[in-house]
Amino acid sequence: MTKYTLVVLSILLYSSSAFAYVGPGLGVGVIGAIVGVVLAILMAIIGVFWYPLKRMFKKDDDNETLEDKNGSDEK
Repeated sequence: MTKYTLVVLSILLYSSSAFAYVGPGLGVGVIGAIVGVVLAILMAIIGVFWYPLKRMFKKDDDNETLEDKNGSDEK
């Protein structure tokens, strides 16, 4: 059984030479796509978690009541 596993792993892990060329345009495009996906995920996380937390912990300067905002001066 171990010889069979060793043969299968050696066949699967064997790599032959690939005569391929990745030009600078394709390379930059792939790197740009990866960076764009990573940044989109980070911005989604920030949008979902950071802004609601920021709003929750923001110092509330608008502690006026509705009557105060309407400008009623009944003193």
